[in-house]
Parts: sequence; structure tokens; C-alpha cells
Amino acid sequence: MDPHTLYGVDLSRPAAPLDMQVWMDDRDSMPRVVFAATHRVETIATGGGHGPDPHLHGLATGGWAKFDDFAGWAEPAPGWTSVLDVPADVLTVTGPNGAPFYAGSLNSSKAWRRTARRNAVFLALAGDISSPLDIAGANARAQMYALLCPITLT
Repeated sequence: MDPHTLYGVDLSRPAAPLDMQVWMDDRDSMPRVVFAATHRVETIATGGGHGPDPHLHGLATGGWAKFDDFAGWAEPAPGWTSVLDVPADVLTVTGPNGAPFYAGSLNSSKAWRRTARRNAVFLALAGDISSPLDIAGANARAQMYALLCPITLT
């Protein structure tokens, strides 16, 4: 991207999938996956101010709940599905509109797969982060989201 060029995003259209970095966490009885967009899109409003962040807007309107709204993600998110192809270690996560949210490697451990198979869901975390170390800061800024995603292991 050219730093001297203004770019805009039309939020009235379906969001284009962002490339994601993914980390799995198998340290607890609930398997977790942290998603972070590999790049950010800045929106500039016509008055010169900043528009909404398309990634955060997509989370907020796509069935994700604020991370500290535990009741909001206490049940599996309606319409969300995922499949882990165990031999290939490829996780595919699909949103309620049928569009892929993520499709790629998970680098899952045997413990993560065992817990995911037993629970049939995993806790998905996403927000204004570039790594799992950013979760506390994003949560403090109210820019961290969570959902319980049903999963099938094949």
C-alpha cells in the first residue's frame, strides 16, 4: 500500500476474509484458539475522521460477544461451525452467513484435539491483537471478542 494514498472500505458489502494468524491453547479443560488478522484496514470517514475498524465491526456484528460478556458466549454461537481435518491439521471455521472466517493450519496438539473432541466446541478469541500477548490490552480497550464454536474432528 502506498502511504500517501487514502484507502476506504465499504462496510455495506460483505467483508472480504482477512488472512489470519492462529494460536491454539491446550492448557485448560476448554480448548482455545486465538485469531489475529495479519493486517489491519483503516477506514477514513468523509469528514476526515476515522471510521469503524472493519475487523472489529465484523466481530461485533457476526455473532461474537465482548470477551468480558461471559453470558454472551456461554453457549455455542448460532450458525458458526468448524471442522478440523486431523491428518492435515487444517481448521476450517465458517460464519453464520456461510463465508469462511478461517481456513488453514492449526498446529494442534494431541491434548487440544482430545479436549475439542470431548467438548465438541472450542473457545475462539479475536480482537484488536497481533498476538496472544495483546489480549489483556485489547480487553481493557473493549476490543476483544469471544465465541464458542462447534467443532467436528475428521
